[in-house]
Amino acid sequence: MMRLRWVRSTVRPVPAAALLLLLASCATHAPTGDTPSVVASAPSTAARPIAAAPARMAVTTAHPLASQAALQVLEQGGAPIDAAIAAQMVLGLVEPQSSGIGGGALIMHWDAASRRLTSYDGLAAAPARVTAALSVDVDGATLKSEDVQRGGRSVGVPGALAVLREAHDRHGRLPWADLFRPAIALAESGFPLPRYMHTILSLPTAAADHPDMVPLYFGPDGKVRDIGSTVTHPRYAATLKRIAALGPAGLWADGGGAAFIASAQRGVRGTLMTEADLAAYRAQPRDPLCAQFLVYTVCMMAPPSFGGVVVLQMLQMLDARPASGDPARRFDFDDPEFAHYYAEAGRLAQADRLHHVGDPDFVSVPTAALVAKDYVRERAARISPTRMTPDVEAGGVERRAPARAAVSPPPAGEAESADATSQLAVVDSKGNALSMTTTINLNFGSRLMADGFVLNNALTNFTGALRAGQPAANRMQPGKRPVTSMAPTIVFDAAGQPVAVGGSAGGGQIVDYIASTLVEMLANGRTPAEALARGHVSTAVRGKLQLEKGTPAAAQADALKAKGHDVDVLPMISGLGFLLRKGEGWLGAADPRRDGVALGR
Repeated sequence: MMRLRWVRSTVRPVPAAALLLLLASCATHAPTGDTPSVVASAPSTAARPIAAAPARMAVTTAHPLASQAALQVLEQGGAPIDAAIAAQMVLGLVEPQSSGIGGGALIMHWDAASRRLTSYDGLAAAPARVTAALSVDVDGATLKSEDVQRGGRSVGVPGALAVLREAHDRHGRLPWADLFRPAIALAESGFPLPRYMHTILSLPTAAADHPDMVPLYFGPDGKVRDIGSTVTHPRYAATLKRIAALGPAGLWADGGGAAFIASAQRGVRGTLMTEADLAAYRAQPRDPLCAQFLVYTVCMMAPPSFGGVVVLQMLQMLDARPASGDPARRFDFDDPEFAHYYAEAGRLAQADRLHHVGDPDFVSVPTAALVAKDYVRERAARISPTRMTPDVEAGGVERRAPARAAVSPPPAGEAESADATSQLAVVDSKGNALSMTTTINLNFGSRLMADGFVLNNALTNFTGALRAGQPAANRMQPGKRPVTSMAPTIVFDAAGQPVAVGGSAGGGQIVDYIASTLVEMLANGRTPAEALARGHVSTAVRGKLQLEKGTPAAAQADALKAKGHDVDVLPMISGLGFLLRKGEGWLGAADPRRDGVALGR
């Protein structure tokens, strides 16, 4: 595809005063069309929250400063991938606990002119030298989970920059270097310490758990600095300048690769990675995975993401559910019968993904068969309307190399970290669209930093040690990418036009966050703001049905227990972001549980 470059356009850094004004105007988590407009830098037109009034170009990201940077790129002639790059560089500064250049990302892109949908895999990968599992040492000894969940041995070869450059080479308009200017300006002049990061770093053991973060975010008294305190990060700015000038290889130039490996040597067990692994990484184009829901075509990432398989199975099972009683309540999450059916659909889909899904470059995954309409409806026929099915197993989809995956629950103390990941979505005035989900895995990843950015701990996403004779689709192998729940999404209407663009952060529960949001928007006619604020229901933890505490979902607990479910009511910190077409424009919202905002004009 020919690359367009507007050589006279540059992305101007946003003045600090305008950014602070933006933060103040977006402080509410339920923005309306009456919220005061925020002026970025001249000649940019007014940006505004788009929960209630449609915009012709729109963005949603996990932080207001990233949303502002992305929208400004669009206003200056940039493509959605240009906006996504600017946003990711800002997110690596203001939301480093969730994503950044030391992690990985998945991208779904729609080109309106060619009517072509493409997706790109930039997940962090295993190095060339690995052991049988993360919990197995080089001598075959078993390692304690807590010794390898964080630290150097957990670090995967990062792919975020590689996948951003791959997509930019194909779809970008503005020069690569210009897209780093907003983040560089913020890193040098300072940004307000975000509420969400402050919450994570306020835990009693945070300073001891995150020693690399202490100089940036903690005061002399050893306590995290106040929300809104100005943070500068010149080392991150210097790294971005190198990448802006040299491309992704700039991350490893001038000693950057050696610094990364040296950092990843720390912890109870150091990395087995080398600088050759860093240089050898390549992003992978993947064929999108699509299926029908109602009158819509929902398109998502294919493996190694299992998110697309699970969500598409769930949506098709829900669509197959016969109307009972009041047909208007067919997709009503306040109806215990529907919540039960939704949960059972999730359990069936999770069983399939655990058995079948891995990196398709290493294992034959029956991807198309898993989301085929006849197969999914056959699976749905197993759901009892009155009782939970006791033992849910994977379906009999043919494959050349059957795999049986062991299920390893997260170690104690990690539950609060499952929400790390960032979601962003962009549409421009030409009809192009992009959804990107990006991560360093658990909050602050490996808890290590190099050259001003956080290193991922993506290798924890591989299956744990297996018993003899039990190969798994997701077992760790050299160069392999672990499965992920991340599932950037673009939905098309019957005319083949994008109607919804988005995805979610939130660990394994991502699949439920996305599936329920799509049901609310596409089946129930809710706006993104309404859909994202609904209480969550999830079956991502095997054997458990999770309901979000403090929401109407929690009121279903007794009724679902009566149907046989083992119910947990707990906080569920999602990280949704969605844009929804309304007439000729777009509505949008970011998850009210976190710091994000949707902006447009």
